[in-house]
Formats: sequence, structure tokens, C-alpha cells
Amino acid sequence: MQSGTYDVRCGLGHPVGGPRVCRRSGRIVAWPMLRSEKYRHGGLEFPVHIRGRASDTLLFLPGMGVHPRHYADGLDRLARHMTVVCPDLSFGSNRVLPEDIDGYLACIDGVADRFAPAAPRAGHSLGGLLALLGDTHAIGLSPMIPLPLTWFGQVWRAVRLQVREFAGVEGRRGARWAIAMLANYVGMAVTAPTKLFPAVSCAHRTFAEPFRPRAARVQLVLGHYDQLYRRSEYRQFAAVSGLPEASIKWLPRGHDWPATHPELLEREILSALDSRPEAGVAPH
Repeated sequence: MQSGTYDVRCGLGHPVGGPRVCRRSGRIVAWPMLRSEKYRHGGLEFPVHIRGRASDTLLFLPGMGVHPRHYADGLDRLARHMTVVCPDLSFGSNRVLPEDIDGYLACIDGVADRFAPAAPRAGHSLGGLLALLGDTHAIGLSPMIPLPLTWFGQVWRAVRLQVREFAGVEGRRGARWAIAMLANYVGMAVTAPTKLFPAVSCAHRTFAEPFRPRAARVQLVLGHYDQLYRRSEYRQFAAVSGLPEASIKWLPRGHDWPATHPELLEREILSALDSRPEAGVAPH
């Protein structure tokens, strides 16, 4: 395959959106499946998961190193309304990952050009940051933002986040998520440090370097109890970026609510899409 090409691997996953029925016989002839396609950009090759078959499309971007399956329930809900395209740049699925934010953006832009041209982008944590740096409508779900902290400060906030989720404050899903993320990061540190530590270093540089969103339209959905950022820090970022207060919504949740509360992921993305000037683009 050449750069920017793909090969289709269908039949992976589980049914989304209900069966297709033959009009003449009334028999079920096929289930709309979660489809997976291998996409190559430059020297990287990674899976792209596609849910749903609607004409309207959303590009969803997971957190750093996180497999799309951790958002599966929420993405399945969204697939009832639109086609959801989700690149898999997780630690476990790829031998090589982008080395910096520009590398991630190049991959995401390539996926968008192939599968979701001009589609709105929604992302969680690192995925939220990448959505903000795109050129279409961006929905940042507790996105990473610039924050000049020391390594110790960043680690301490991440520990507080994990402890809160381990304690079950975000429910059973939150506890399962915390266990899965701990296993993911520790496992990578032991078995594939050459993948983990460049990604963490990339995140550290992102914390330290100021940036402004480039997206044509930006909406933020933030957790009131986010342990990675204080509300004042998000507000300062919004003010520096010129984002109006009306573009920010707060939920009584923690940083990882897009993964731990699939019903909120569906609701908040649909709400953000419906609030656009061309409201009604996303079918219900």
C-alpha cells in the first residue's frame, strides 16, 4: 500500500443500528457491522473503526494510547444517529506511534480526508486537543490544555484522578476504566517503553507549550470534578483563546466521563451538533 491508502477488513465487531431486511422476503439479510480498515499514512499503519451507515459523519478521537473499545458503548449509541469514524492510535494496536503533536495531527487529517471530509471532530483528553487543532467544528471533551507543571505536578494530578476513579466515585465503569488504564500504562512501561515514554514526553511538551484552537467552531464539555485541571485553568484557557462562555458546558463528572458515562457521550455530542447554526445536520 502507498501512503494514504487502505485495505478493508469487514465483519469485525458487533451489530450496530439494527438489521437490514429484504423488502421482498422480509428476511434479515445483513447486520450493519462495526467495520475496521487498515490505513497507512507515511510510515505508520493503524486501524480505523467505522460504526453506522448514516450520511452524516463524526470523527471521534480517543485519549492518548487508549483503544476505541473503551468508548464502544457511547460510540454505538452515536452510531444510531450518524456514521462514527474512530482511528485507533492506541498503544496496544500499533508498533509505532507518532512522535509529536504534529505527527498525530497529520495522521488525523489523513483519516479525515479519506473517511470524513469536513466532518465535525469530537475528542477526549489528547483526542480533544487534536480536535481543537483541526479546521472543522471541534467538540473538546475534557481536552488536554497547556499547563506549565513539573513532571511531579503532572504525575500527582494523574494519581489523584486514578484514586478518585478506583474509589468508585465515577461508578463501576469508572473503577473498571481506572484498572484498565493502569494495566495499559504499566504494561506498556514494562513491555514497550519505546512506545510509552515518547508519547508521555509528547504530552508533557503539550502541557508546557501554549496554543490556541484552530478549529472553525469550538465547544468544550468539561468535568466539574476533573483532577487533571482546575476550573480556573480551563476558564483561563478559554479566555486566552477567545472562547465565549456560551461555548463551555460543565458536567458534575471527572476527567474521563466520555469513557465512563456513554449516555453522556451520546447526549453531549448530539447537543453540541444540534447547537450549530445549521442545526439539524445530525439526524435523530
